[in-house]
Amino acid sequence: MDVREGRVLPIVKKPRLVRPKKPLVLNLFTQGCVNTQSAGLWTLPGDVATNYNTLDYWINLAKKAEAAKFNAIFIADVLGPYDVYKGPKNYSFGARAATQFPGIDPAIPISAMASVTKSLGFGITFSTISEHPYLLARKLATLDFMTSGRVGWNIVSSYLESASRNLLNGEPLPEKTVRYAKTDEYVQVVVELLLSSFRTDAVKADPKTKIYADPDLIRTIDFEGQWYKVPGPSYTSPTPQGIPVLFHAGTSPSGIETAAKWGECAFSNGNSPTILRYKSDKIHDIASQRYGRDRDSIKILVLVVVIVAETEEKAWEKFNRYAEYTDHEAALAMIGGWMNTDLSKYDDDVDLLKIDNVKDREIAKHFCADIIGDGPITKKTLARHVSVKGSSDLVIGNVEQVVQRLVDYVEVGGADGFNFAGPANPETYDDVIDLVLPELKKRGYMWEDYPVPGGTLRENLTGEKGHTHIQEGHPAFGYTWTPKLGDKDEFKKHLDHHKEELARAQAKPLES
Repeated sequence: MDVREGRVLPIVKKPRLVRPKKPLVLNLFTQGCVNTQSAGLWTLPGDVATNYNTLDYWINLAKKAEAAKFNAIFIADVLGPYDVYKGPKNYSFGARAATQFPGIDPAIPISAMASVTKSLGFGITFSTISEHPYLLARKLATLDFMTSGRVGWNIVSSYLESASRNLLNGEPLPEKTVRYAKTDEYVQVVVELLLSSFRTDAVKADPKTKIYADPDLIRTIDFEGQWYKVPGPSYTSPTPQGIPVLFHAGTSPSGIETAAKWGECAFSNGNSPTILRYKSDKIHDIASQRYGRDRDSIKILVLVVVIVAETEEKAWEKFNRYAEYTDHEAALAMIGGWMNTDLSKYDDDVDLLKIDNVKDREIAKHFCADIIGDGPITKKTLARHVSVKGSSDLVIGNVEQVVQRLVDYVEVGGADGFNFAGPANPETYDDVIDLVLPELKKRGYMWEDYPVPGGTLRENLTGEKGHTHIQEGHPAFGYTWTPKLGDKDEFKKHLDHHKEELARAQAKPLES
């Protein structure tokens, strides 16, 4: 179920994919707040999440992630509280349970985390409504410098009206297709600033000639679009990766289009490997047919909560123990923000699987897919389940069951890796590190060490030393001004041609 679009995805059995076994992309998933997607679990004895606003918290997390050989710490973000439930503008439930509110800017701790690690990457969420693309380009470049090229940008367009009220002068969020069209233009501006302003050899830093940057190798981009006019040039010089690794989190049709065009990594989910396969195939089909991209050049990552123990029964006991510390109304508030619906309108004993409202009924099915056979699904059932797993796919059982489920996501669903959320912090992370990663390693799905120790995020994602810059075939590749493309005038001709081809590709209808 794609609940944002209100459409049911077809369930079609898919054969297992036949492809070489290789190490998965494995990230720790977190956010600059107390509870990332759980509701109230900071009250669990021994939980450290309330330290999120201290530098030691982030430094320790980075050290833990690198010691376990994770690719990256992926930091989600939102820009306003969840305030739909019993609303409007009622942020009390999220505040009380510390559910993604209050929070901090996820970019600020990154330099400190990079200083205590050598190979760990950092994926950071920045919304295209958060600031002007000229400023974000400078921030991304700075982070790429400060991490020696170990940073990625998760492109999101935001979904909370509470954010738009503050960032768009009180205006509501634009309609989704408009929002994504504006996001596409925003990304174009950032790409052009970072890759097309300075020729890659523009910085000479030559004390003999007293030339630091050759002005003949710097150009204005003179971008004029529907929403942005940015003359440039970029305020920053070329960075270790040229542009950070491009992530995109979006599973709606508009989000899938954006991921297929710009994403080097795309986040998806679906409550089952079969539903994930539908989405991963769609991303790869659009990328291949429309933009001529290599299907394997986009890595599909799944957000999961892993609850693991010696037996399946003990894993569910652990889940139930977590649930006792959660705040159910905060979970309903979180769902309200994600789906823009107020579930308080239903009585507590109503079976949500039998209500007339199609959208809300499908929301209940979506979030409770792994327990739906035990129906009915009341608000309490829904809230209790979501208060632990959030919007993640729940993977629960003994080590063998959990690892096989993850492998199913890879071999059936088309996943290339996982973001591991940690509702109980640090317990959930530690269980993954101590129990799940060794078994993945045994099966050949995890590396012994980073393939490029001390390398960039892009090098360690591709496993290729020297692969620091965007891959040929990616739409952003044609924006890169290299010496081979000549002077300003010659490069402008090349860039104009590339943009025209890209516009034609974007308008091209897909094969059925």
